[in-house]
Amino acid sequence: MLAVFDLDGTLLDGDSTALWLWGRVRRSVPRLLAALLVAPVAIPMVIAPPTRRAGASILLWIATAGLSEPKLRESCAEFAAGFQAKALPLRWRGPGMATLDEHLAHGDEVVVVTAAPTVLAQALIAPLDRPIVVLGTSLKRRAAGWVADVHCRNQRKCQALAEAGHGKRWAYAYTDSLDDLPLLRAADAPMIVGCGKAASRRLSRARLPNGRAMAW
Repeated sequence: MLAVFDLDGTLLDGDSTALWLWGRVRRSVPRLLAALLVAPVAIPMVIAPPTRRAGASILLWIATAGLSEPKLRESCAEFAAGFQAKALPLRWRGPGMATLDEHLAHGDEVVVVTAAPTVLAQALIAPLDRPIVVLGTSLKRRAAGWVADVHCRNQRKCQALAEAGHGKRWAYAYTDSLDDLPLLRAADAPMIVGCGKAASRRLSRARLPNGRAMAW
């Protein structure tokens, strides 16, 4: 059986991409000034689904301008090392990881599909040393920096799974966000996770006849 997990807010207790970008921006005065300058425009764009990719790309470009592909990977690896050392305000969610391990113990295939850049998600998940497939947002080079290419969110998560050979339906889906409704609707057992009341409210709004809310 296939078990599909979101990453940020589901397996992780925060936003890995935002923390990585902020870590890069705050260490450079020019990047920080540029980010502060565009924030009034870029942040509302990130919040609104139709402009999320463009807004994220603006902030991503500022944080990565001047990075070659090897340096980009090195930056993600350094972030993952800081995460492992517990030097960042980011942790694995215990119930989420326990559920993931239960699926692996039962012989299920586990895929993490996330809006985070694939290169960042892979750097975070690789040290777990578990057979987990990672699908995320691809990046492309643009004017000496990096921007989002194919933004892996909403319906695009389902497309990414299909393109990776996992079909159009799966046994389980776990996420904290209603932006993942297409992912949940394609699951035999859709699970909305989070603190108890918030997960229950999201489940009510999702109107999934076979859905469940899980307190993580």
